[in-house]
Amino acid sequence: MKSYSLWIDKKKQAKIYQKKLVYNKNNKTVLVKTIYSGISKGTEKLVSSKSVSKDQFELMKAPFQEGSFNLPIKYGYINVGNIIDGPRKYINKKIFSLYPHQDLYEISIQNLIFLPKGNLRKYILTANMETAINIFWDAQSKSNNKILIVGLGSVGLLTAFFFKINGYKNVYVFDNNKNKRKIANYLGLNFIDIRKIEKIDVAINTTANYKVLNSLMEKLSIEGKIVEASWYGKNKGEVALGGYFHSKRLKIISSQVSKIPKYMKNKYDFEGRLKLAIKSLKNSKLEKLITSESNFFDLEKDYYKILQNKDTIMHLVKY
Repeated sequence: MKSYSLWIDKKKQAKIYQKKLVYNKNNKTVLVKTIYSGISKGTEKLVSSKSVSKDQFELMKAPFQEGSFNLPIKYGYINVGNIIDGPRKYINKKIFSLYPHQDLYEISIQNLIFLPKGNLRKYILTANMETAINIFWDAQSKSNNKILIVGLGSVGLLTAFFFKINGYKNVYVFDNNKNKRKIANYLGLNFIDIRKIEKIDVAINTTANYKVLNSLMEKLSIEGKIVEASWYGKNKGEVALGGYFHSKRLKIISSQVSKIPKYMKNKYDFEGRLKLAIKSLKNSKLEKLITSESNFFDLEKDYYKILQNKDTIMHLVKY
């Protein structure tokens, strides 16, 4: 049988390749037909523009990635699929996996995460909800803390939503993009003019912008903290350590999804966190974060347009 997958051949050049796939039925793997994959815009933009530092190639490698960050690469980690072959008890089960953009693939039973029945579209948000959960854990906020989240891509919105469903009332969000502001309001999040907020206990930056990181220091209370949830890749900038950072005794905390915080490891492993992410997506309103969609075989011509669209939050790929 034939399998088709999306590769980044050269910098900003996407190509779909065909490969022969031979699946021999066994009790250790299943054959999956992809229903949807998701484009995580920020990360895939970094990868496709060769903006990953060489010293991070192994550390930041996706579970089912092929090739390298030096290109060519088959990259992605958001896949919702249907099991079409394998042990009988798994046939027609719907799963989430960290597989790239590929229409047909074989995967170990150990990597199966089953999805609830019903509308599957929102589950392309699963991986980014995992990131949001990690940010929540890394922030270690108290329920009465004043929290500001800046940058309302999928990670920023999902982080704010996760705080909301966990009972945090004093959480505010900001983004310059009017369309993202509308979605924040639709989700019942507290949008605020960033010029009018001060004395924050915890600021969360998802913008991958050093200027935003620096500006948040003035907004923080004494001994406040910034959770830096962006991936800057090779992009370098200045961090203002001589001003408010010093005088207010501030903290900057890195949050990155490939590691579970030490203090949470007794409660959650990676599978447990993934299941928590799926459970946290039960609200159908979250489907509003899917702002665009296209067919898999159109990605050769559309992929870079999707990555450059400032209004895109999460893009759904149909198979």
